[in-house]
Amino acid sequence: MKVRNKWIAALCSVVMAAGMATGVSAEEAVTEETVVEAESSEETVATEPERAVQVIVAEEQVEDTNGEPGIRKVYTVNHIYGDGQKVSNVIVEYNTAIAADSLTLDTFEVLNRTITAVHTNSEREVTDENVEGNYVVLDLEIQSPILDDKYATDGRIQGMTVIDSATVIQHQDITTVDGAVIAGSEEEHSTSGGDGGIMGNDAVITPDMSRFDDNHYYNDPDSHTVLHYNFYKPEGYAESGEKYPLVLFIPDASAVGDSWEYILQQGNGGTVWASEEWQAENPCFVVTMIYADKYINDYWEYYEDYMFGTMNLIRDLEEKYPIDTSRVYTTGQSMGCMASMVMMEKDPELFTAAYIMAGQWDAEQVKDIKDQNLLLLVSEDDPACQKLDKNVEKWEEEGGVVARATFEGVAAPEEQAAVIDEALSSDANICYLKIASGTGSMDLDGNALKGSHRMTWRLGYDLPGVKEWLFSQTK
Repeated sequence: MKVRNKWIAALCSVVMAAGMATGVSAEEAVTEETVVEAESSEETVATEPERAVQVIVAEEQVEDTNGEPGIRKVYTVNHIYGDGQKVSNVIVEYNTAIAADSLTLDTFEVLNRTITAVHTNSEREVTDENVEGNYVVLDLEIQSPILDDKYATDGRIQGMTVIDSATVIQHQDITTVDGAVIAGSEEEHSTSGGDGGIMGNDAVITPDMSRFDDNHYYNDPDSHTVLHYNFYKPEGYAESGEKYPLVLFIPDASAVGDSWEYILQQGNGGTVWASEEWQAENPCFVVTMIYADKYINDYWEYYEDYMFGTMNLIRDLEEKYPIDTSRVYTTGQSMGCMASMVMMEKDPELFTAAYIMAGQWDAEQVKDIKDQNLLLLVSEDDPACQKLDKNVEKWEEEGGVVARATFEGVAAPEEQAAVIDEALSSDANICYLKIASGTGSMDLDGNALKGSHRMTWRLGYDLPGVKEWLFSQTK
């Protein structure tokens, strides 16, 4: 009866969608006769809506099937790091509770990945301790984001292809809490792109991305350009009576396109501000821009509709949401760095401060932002370094106060902090940080290798003190 009731609810949902075109309500369309007829018509060729219902029926029936003990489904948990989104955990669902003491690191294999820990849980969630239940949680190795790509084995983005699936083998026997044995085998169990039916793929869990409201659009009244963006709103903002900072993130040109997902997946420049850890102490709004074109280049050219449209978007959000206009920040890498400089020059009152990296602009054109609060990061191995040097020198000539610090990219965080903090704690309004030449990436043994343009932002948002410096700036 439980399955049948859910079947009826699913049928109602599909008929409701179809009824919108005919004016017939779901209650009128789904009668008891409809249900009985559908249950008894074995030879009827299903229509598209009926096939959609059948997917749900199959899923619900699987969930109610006890059967022989074994693997029922494989899920991946995907987190976003400096080098992009990766599978951090695999959760294996069984149809009965598993004895934790029957599991070891060798019990399972996740193809092309390294398992670092294994636990049981009663919920489909990551856990650090064993909780009796029918889920087995496999922690996977996550390597340093500045490990040279040729050494990486932790499922990094390949080109623009995000790897969010996994294949698991239970090699060894395991025991249920009731004492039954689930025999090991060489059978492969994988996450499936089809899991979840018409309701989406619930086998792929993306907690960092799911914090954002995706696919927002803003129609700029001045240029009539439609801008695409993701938006994070701090929890409880509407009822708090408080105003909150806003962070604008603009990516590099590799993220250009129409994908709301890839802008969040390509690195942590947008997601780090919406993380539970950051929001717990620094609740704020976050905007991540999705540009269809590379709208700015190294010849000091840009599309005015995108540039001024983005500025108008920020102003529009300030009118619609409780945003503290004395704490509006911009951040970004490469293209995002250049765009931020131009916007700050066009409207010196729009942003309170910027944390920007691996970019530059014509020194003469942006010389007037010398008095604004700027935190700059570049690798000495990046050709952008020499051009950014000219920007900083020009601002200093014009009266800006500059503090400089050079640190090793492969150094431990506490060693980096000792160098970086000296610049960040100074009275300078411009802090210029450099990753020392030959230290911007590493091999498997942790030996320093040359840095690069892209390696800069793989490291940039996890550097000690930089996010805190940005949020400490006020007008």
